[in-house]
Parts: sequence; C-alpha cells; structure tokens
Amino acid sequence: MFRSTALFTLLAGSLAAGLDIKADTNLTELPTNSLFTKWRPIYHFTAPRGWLNWNPNDVQWGNISWGHAVSRDLVEWVDVGGWKGDGATAIVAGPDAYDSKGIFSGTGYSTNLQGEADGTLALFYTGVSALPTAWNIPYIPKTESQSFALSHDGGETWEKYPGNPVIVEPPGGWNITGWRDPFYLPWPEMDDLLDKSEPHWYMVAGSGIRGVGPRIPFYSAPTRNLTQWSFLGALWEPKNNESFGDVLETGSYGFNFEVSGFFSLRDEEGNDHYFATMGSEGGGVPGHGRWSLWAEGETSRRANGSAQFDPVAVGPADWGNLYAITSFYDTKGCRRVSWGWSQEDMNDYGVNAQGFQGAMGLPRELFVHKTYNVVADNKTATTPTNTNYSKPSANGTYTVTSLGMKPLPDVVESLRSKAQMHQIEDKKYTSPQKLDGISSDHFELSATIRGADGPAGFTVRASPGGEEVTTIAFNPAKELIVVDRSKSSLIKQFSNATASGNYRPYTTSHHDSDHSGEGGRRGVEVEDIEMNIFVDGSLVEVFVGGRFALTTRIYPTRDDALDVGVYVGEGVGVELVDLKVWSGIGSVWPERPVDTSNTTSST
Repeated sequence: MFRSTALFTLLAGSLAAGLDIKADTNLTELPTNSLFTKWRPIYHFTAPRGWLNWNPNDVQWGNISWGHAVSRDLVEWVDVGGWKGDGATAIVAGPDAYDSKGIFSGTGYSTNLQGEADGTLALFYTGVSALPTAWNIPYIPKTESQSFALSHDGGETWEKYPGNPVIVEPPGGWNITGWRDPFYLPWPEMDDLLDKSEPHWYMVAGSGIRGVGPRIPFYSAPTRNLTQWSFLGALWEPKNNESFGDVLETGSYGFNFEVSGFFSLRDEEGNDHYFATMGSEGGGVPGHGRWSLWAEGETSRRANGSAQFDPVAVGPADWGNLYAITSFYDTKGCRRVSWGWSQEDMNDYGVNAQGFQGAMGLPRELFVHKTYNVVADNKTATTPTNTNYSKPSANGTYTVTSLGMKPLPDVVESLRSKAQMHQIEDKKYTSPQKLDGISSDHFELSATIRGADGPAGFTVRASPGGEEVTTIAFNPAKELIVVDRSKSSLIKQFSNATASGNYRPYTTSHHDSDHSGEGGRRGVEVEDIEMNIFVDGSLVEVFVGGRFALTTRIYPTRDDALDVGVYVGEGVGVELVDLKVWSGIGSVWPERPVDTSNTTSST
C-alpha cells in the first residue's frame, strides 16, 4: 500500500554478546530475551519483538493484531507509532464481536470506498469471531468475515468502517475449511474479459470445501461502492491433495488455500498472463506441511459471467519456509512486488530466550520469465510441470514460460551500499576453499556457476574448524538446489533437515555466423547457474536464474561461525565467474536500537 506513489507501508502482524552457549546448553532455562540478538535479522523486516503477525506480547501465536511500519524505498523502515510498548500496533481485535478474536491477513490500497483517490487508505481484512480455526478441524459457523479499516491521515491512525463486516459469511452451500485473507484490486483486464459495462474491483480469498478440495472464491464490486461485493463462484476447483505434476516439481494443492492472490502480468511482447498465488495446507510431503505456490493459467469467461482459471504451469513460489506470500502493484516502479513471511525453524526450542518469532523475506519482483530456443524432447515439453512450453518452432525449439521472481534490484543495490564488497577472481575450483578476508553473518553472495559436473556451490556461517557449516549447492545429477543444514547448528533440538527445490537448467540452441556473415554452425549450450545468496543472522534466502527461490533458517551456536567459502563435491570441477560478496550489511531500522525486546531498552 502506498502513501501517494512513493511511500509504502507494511502492516504485519538483551544482547547475546558474551553469553556462552554450548551444544548442551538448556535454552529453556535461559532468561527471556537473553538471545534476542544472537540470530536476529537486521536487514529484513522484523517486528520489534513477539510473534511477527502480530502478537506484541508473546513469542507464540495469539492476540493477532496489525502492527505498522513505513518505508519510502522498501529498504529503511520506521515504526509509525514507535517500537516501544503497544506503540507499533495499528489495528487491534474487538471490541465488536465480528473481529474480537483476531485481525487476520488482508490487503490495502490508496482509495476510499467509492473507488476514489482522495488520500484515504483502505485495508480489507479478515475479522475472526471464534477460535480455533484450522483446515483439519470442524469449522465454527461465522468464524470469519471480511471488513475494512480506513485511514484519513496517511496511515497514522486507523478506524474500522462502521458497516463492518461487508461480507458476512462464506459462499452458501460450502462446507468450508477456511475463508480468509481478502486480496483485492482494480483490474481493467478482468473487466474486459467479463465484459463489464462499468469499472469493477475484484477480490479473492483462501478457502476450501471439506472432503472436496481447496478453493479460490472470486468476488466483484462496482468501483463506486467497494462495500457491495457479489460472489461470482469458485475461480479454480482443484481436488483434495491434488498435484499439477510430479509433486516434487509442482508442489501439492493440499486441502485448503490461504493468502490467495490473482493478477495478470504482461510479457515483453505485450501479452497478458494470468497468475494465481496461494498457500496450500496439508500437502503431506516431508518438509512441506505447507507450500507457497504459484500457477499460471488460461482464464476464460464462464456462462454465468464469472471467470474460470485453468492452470498450464504450477510451481513453488518458494521452496523453503517462506509462507503467506502476497503481492501489490508498485505504481512508481510499474512492477508487481511480492512479500512473504519466514517462520522460525527452532522446533519451539529456546524461543522464549530469543524473544521473537518470524521475519519477512526480501521484497521480490514478479514477472513473466521467458527462455527462447529451448531444446527439449516431446515428453519434456508435454509433461505438466513448473514451466509452460510453447508449441515447437520451425527449428524444433521451444519458448518456455514461468513465473519469474527476484529480489527487487534497487533494494539489493541499496543494501550493497551498506556493506563492504569483495571481488574474487574468476577461476576453476576442484576442491573446497575458504574465501580469505570474509567473515560475516549479515551478507550477500552473488556468482555464476559454470560447467559443474557434480555438486558445487558455497558454504556459509562456517566455524574455522568446520564444527558448524551450512552448504548451499546445485546438484546437476538430481536437478536440485540444496541447502544442507545437517551441520548448521550444534544444537540438535533445532531443525536440521535439508531444504531443497527442483531446478532444471535449460539447454538452448544458438547459431554462430562465420566471419563473412554467411553460413555458420548451430550449437547448443546449457544455462549457467546464476545464484544470489542472502544471509541475515538466521535467515537465508537463495535465488537462482530469475525463477527459483528458497528460504530457510539456520542457528549456529558458535560466535566464530562466520566464514564463507566455495563448496565443490569430491572429484568435481567447476568454474566460478563474477563471484562477489557484500559483507557486513547494516541495519535497515534507523530509529530502532539494537535490542527492542522490552520497552526500556536504549542500546
């Protein structure tokens, strides 16, 4: 959400220095907040303390309200009401019954409820009147409803719309598993598709029908009255725990969707592509109790005037633990930006000593990713997967489309300006090697991996003796990006499972002309692996090739687990090109002290 077009505002729900932590230290016996800065991210968005989305008074889920911080560049952030006490809280539960148990997720726009840009900010959120609610237990009737909160002073203060809730109950006849997280937007392309005679706004939510499958309910409202929503039907109707293709390539739809989104992106040829995003629950794949998914689909008009979405490619928006991914259209940069929430992975061990739970990933740009002249066999080109193959061209090659994702380039450049840059010469590696002179737990690494004939990549947060180390590598034989966490922490109570995701480099055809400009030869080449790694305390984000992202968490015990190095598997040779490290990235919270674990901290 923007204050004009230049100001983005995000509402989301004691120093460890000198504290001697060993592998056998009982973290449950440590004082509250004593590990507050031990693994804390400093260049990602975090709440001052507590549970990120947002319980300011506890590290566990509960008392869910909305906090409020603001940024002019999506890099540096300021807590609107200050970080102390309840100052950062913007919208709280109750006192009316419809949201007395919580303020759940939603979206916001710079608009009033008549669709006019008069400086009003309008947040569309789910109010909760009864708990518990979960996809795998019976749903309590009227648990969730959809409501507005408005600001007339640029987000400084908020008031709930007196006519709340504006959508009182879920679709009639649905035995639902959930019904929450409204995502709404003005959408001229959808107006054209549905032949609307006047402009409308559109809304989707996360939901599911028990015993049938997850659902994305679809609504519209005339721009002149954003409280008058009409249910248009289910946009998409997958079956329970269905998968578009191989589950390890395309993920599982599970049994319920959360934080759904629906939008179009235009490619470089000017063609519109329709995408849905969703968090799927209950997929039953080890390491993926929940998936953050995207789907590209063909969208058509149903006979009843609604829209129908038929997927042509589906894949994880993040292969790790980044969840509840949503997006907004950046009118200043003319781009769609997505956000996601990375939970801790501590198995709830020592979380009171840490004093907070959760961080946001870096803001990412979503775009149509196209690769031309791809060489593939017919089986590959017709198998449902996380890419969409065109019909073969005259020379038998394909154009391959997927959802592109990358950290916002201007955000990355700004973060780099807060760090020390190290340039490492291009060379071939045949054995692991420490990168001398680089020691950091808040850094970025960028490199091109070329010609790897086996597993190759990098080590991060490594102790000098190798007691603790995290390995991030591409495995060409298995077509996987792998984050090996088996030695990430000496504390065995933390999760140490390997995080991985499917990544298949494309083989492309090219044509070389001879010196006369005539004739020439046709050859093929395999894509390089272009990798960006961001490490921020416990938070690790890996981006590859503009179409792959994986987020995970690591908790090294040793204070000297700061080394960065090159990883090469046994007997493997690899060339690393343009290897750079930006070490010591600074904090993006200029008005917060280092420790915000309580209301009296000043350091």
